[in-house]
Amino acid sequence: MKAFLKKIFQLDKSADYTAQKNVVVDQFLKEFGNEALDYKEGYSVKLSNLPKYTELKKKPELFRKEVILALISDKKGWTNHGGPWGNNSYYIRDVWTKALSQLLRSSDINLNSQEILEISKRIISKEKGGFYSWQWPINPLITLIQKKIELEGNRDALTQSLNIIRKAVQGRHHVYSEDQKILDKIARINEKPSEFKIRKNDPLGQSFLLSVESSSPKERECLKKILEHFAKGFERSSPSNTWIKTSEKLINEIGTEKAVQNYLSWISAIIDLFKEIHRKKSYDFDFVFDENLQILRSAVWTAPTFNHKELNESIEELGLWSFKKLPQYGALSVKLGNACIYTFSKLPYQEGISRLTKFRMKIKYPSVRRTIEKAISGVAKAEGKTMDEIEELAVQEFGLNDKFQAIETFGDYKGLATVENSSSILLVWENEKGKQVKSVPKYVKESFPEELKEYKRKIKDIQTNLSAQKSRIEKIFLGKREWTFQQWRALYLENNLLAFFGTKLIWNFKNEKKEVTAVFHNGRFVDSNEKEYDDFKDYIVTLWHPVHANVEEVQSWRTWLEKNKIRQPFKQAHREIYVVTDAENETDSYSNRFAAHILRQHVFIALCRERGWAYQLQGQWDSHNTPTLIISPWKYRVEYWVEGVENEANEMGIFNYLHTDQVRFYDAESQVNMSDVPTIVFSEAMRDIDLFVGVTSIGADPNWRDGGTERFHGYWSDFSFGELATSGLERKKILQKIVPRLKIADQCTFEGNFLVVKGDIRIYKIHLGSGNILMKPNDQYLCIVPSRSKEKHEVFLPFEGDRTLSIILSKAFLLADDKKIKDRTIISQINR
Repeated sequence: MKAFLKKIFQLDKSADYTAQKNVVVDQFLKEFGNEALDYKEGYSVKLSNLPKYTELKKKPELFRKEVILALISDKKGWTNHGGPWGNNSYYIRDVWTKALSQLLRSSDINLNSQEILEISKRIISKEKGGFYSWQWPINPLITLIQKKIELEGNRDALTQSLNIIRKAVQGRHHVYSEDQKILDKIARINEKPSEFKIRKNDPLGQSFLLSVESSSPKERECLKKILEHFAKGFERSSPSNTWIKTSEKLINEIGTEKAVQNYLSWISAIIDLFKEIHRKKSYDFDFVFDENLQILRSAVWTAPTFNHKELNESIEELGLWSFKKLPQYGALSVKLGNACIYTFSKLPYQEGISRLTKFRMKIKYPSVRRTIEKAISGVAKAEGKTMDEIEELAVQEFGLNDKFQAIETFGDYKGLATVENSSSILLVWENEKGKQVKSVPKYVKESFPEELKEYKRKIKDIQTNLSAQKSRIEKIFLGKREWTFQQWRALYLENNLLAFFGTKLIWNFKNEKKEVTAVFHNGRFVDSNEKEYDDFKDYIVTLWHPVHANVEEVQSWRTWLEKNKIRQPFKQAHREIYVVTDAENETDSYSNRFAAHILRQHVFIALCRERGWAYQLQGQWDSHNTPTLIISPWKYRVEYWVEGVENEANEMGIFNYLHTDQVRFYDAESQVNMSDVPTIVFSEAMRDIDLFVGVTSIGADPNWRDGGTERFHGYWSDFSFGELATSGLERKKILQKIVPRLKIADQCTFEGNFLVVKGDIRIYKIHLGSGNILMKPNDQYLCIVPSRSKEKHEVFLPFEGDRTLSIILSKAFLLADDKKIKDRTIISQINR
C-alpha cells in the first residue's frame, strides 16, 4: 500500500507524470472521453449522464486518486486544439475540469496534507502563458484545504498549498474579480482565530452594524452571536439541519419580532443597492463583501422559521432583484437568489409554491428555472403529490369573489379591482353614494396609506398569478393531465382565481359510456348546442384541444363563444392546427416548413425561454447549439435547427440574425419520422415554431427595410407580403368574420393575403401575416410602428394573445380615417 501511494504521490520531481501514469487509468480515461463525446449536449455535458462517471465513483479510492493526477496531467498537456482529442480538446478539458472538481469534493476520498500539496503543485506548475484560475477547480481544492485545517489543525503542508495557489493567482498581470475572491478566501483561512468583526465598508455591513448598535446590551450580544453563526459556511449551497437548529436556538434568544425587524432592514439595504446599480447600469465588482452576502444569505435560509408575510414578500423582491440581469454582467447575486428559492421551498406549500411559480414566470435564466423546477419537485415529493397537483393546489384566491373582483373598504370608500382578462385588472373607486372614480381618492391616500399599499400589492399579486396560471394551463395541452370531476370542480370552479380560466375554457368529460365536450357558463354545464348537463360526477376531465375534433365541432364552439361574448384566456377553439403535409411525408425524417427564414436572435431567445425551449446565444466563438423543446409527458424532444448569420454580429461578437433550417422530432430512443409523431405533439411544436418565425423574423419588423442589411431585402419583402403561414391563414378566417361587424366594414375588403382598407387619401393593403402595409396604386411601402401600449378596439375578440391580429385591426381603424392622422412621419409617407 505505502509503495503504491509513493508511486502516485511521491514521484521524482523532475519526472513528468504522463510518462509514468497507470496504463489502466490511461485506458479508462480514453473510454471516458469517448463516451463524453457521445453524450455531448451543445458544448457541455452533465457528468451524471455518463455511465463511465458512475463507474468511476464506484472505483477504489487509490484508483480515483491516480485519476486525479492523470486528469491534471492531461489537461496541462493540451492546447485548445491539441492533444489526443484534436478539435474536441477544448470540450474534453471542460469535462476533465468537472471530473476533477467532483473528485476533490468526494467525501470518500481521504487526501492527506502531502497529497493535497502535491496536487496543488501539479496544477500550478508549468502553466503556459500564466495561471488562469477558472480553468481549474481551485475553489473545491481550497475548500478541501480549509476542512483539513479545521479537522487536523496541521497547517504546515496545507498552508504551503495555499501559498502556492495565492502566488500563482497574484502573479497574473490583471487580477479579476473571481481571482480576488480566491485571494480573500485564502486570506480568511490564513488568519488566526480572533473575535468576529463585521465588514462595515459597504451598505449591507453598515446595516448589520446599525442593527447591533441600536440594540439593547442583551440583544446586542445575542445579535453578535447570530451574525457570527451566519458568517460561517461559505461553501454551503444550502444549510444542514444541524445548522438550522443552531440558528433557531440563537434566534429564540433575541425573539421573533426583533429578528424579523432586523432581517427586513438588511434586505431593504441590499435591494436599494441593487436598484442603484441597475439605475446606473454600472457594476463595481466589490460593491459588497462576500462575508456580508453570506450573512444575509444565512438570514434568508432561516426565514421559513417565521413564515412572516412581510418578510416573505421582501424575500420575493430580493430574489427577483438578485436574478435581474445587468447588461454585460448578468445576475448580481445568484447565491442570494438561490437562497430565496430554497426559503420558498421550505414554507408551507401553498405559500411557497405560489411564490416559486411567480419566480419561474419572471426569471428567464434556464439554469435558474431548472433550480425552481427542482425545488417544486422536492416539495411535491414531500407532500406525496405530482408537480402538476402541487402547483394547482397551491393557487391562492387572494380574496376574489365569484365575479372575479377584489373589493376592499377604506372608510366610506371602496376599491373595486375587477379582472378584465389574464393580463389586466381594472381598478375603480366608489364613494358612499356609489359614484365611481378611477383615481385613488385623496381621503384614502391620507387616512389609509399602509392599507392602500397592501391593497395595491394584492392587486399586483393577482395579476402576476393570473399570468403564471395562464402559462401553466396552456401547457396542459401537452401534459396528459386529467382529473376526477370532484378534483376538477374543487380546482377550476371553487377556486375563484382558477375559475376565471375554468369557466372560459372548453373541457372533455368522459366515462366508460360516453364523452361530452362542455363549458361551465352561468352556473350550468352546456355544450356548443346549448344542451344542459347537471354535473359529471363519475367522469374523468381533460382539457379539450381542437386537433382531436372535427371541423363542424370546432366551428360550433367558435360560434358559441362569439354568441356568448366569451373571451378565452388563450386560443383554444380558435387554436391553429398543424398537420403533416405531403412535402413532410416525402422528406419524412424532417420538416422544411420553417426553413430559410432570417430571425432576430435576441428576440428569438427571449421567446424561446418564454415558451420553454432551451437555447443559448450564438456568436463568433465556439457557440453552436440547437433550440430544443423537451416534452416530458410524451418522452419527446423537438429540435429547430438554426445557425448564426456570419458577418452580422454586434460589438460583443453575438450574431444579430439566425438562418433557420429543419425541424426534427425524437422519442426516447431515436429520431421519429414525421408521419409517426403524435398528432398533438406535432401540432403544438409546429405552432411554437410558427410563432417564433412570425414574431422574430426580420420581416415582422416594419423598420427593418430602412435600416437592415441590403442582402436580405428580398427575404424581407417575401415574408412581409408573401404567402401566409398557418397562423396567417387562421387570422384571415377570424378577420373575415369580424370585419363585417365593424363600423369601417364598408371600407374593407379582402384580396388574397391582404385586408384592403379604403381611406380618404389612399387605399391600403395590410398583410395578414406580417401586418405590414402597401399603398395602392404602386404598392408603395407604408411604415407604421405599433405602439407598445395595449391595443383598444371597438370589436370583440374571442381570445387573448394574438398581437398581430390586434395590430392589423388598429392599423385598419387608423387608415380608414386617414385624414385625421396627425403623425408627421405617417402623413409624409401617405402624401409622398
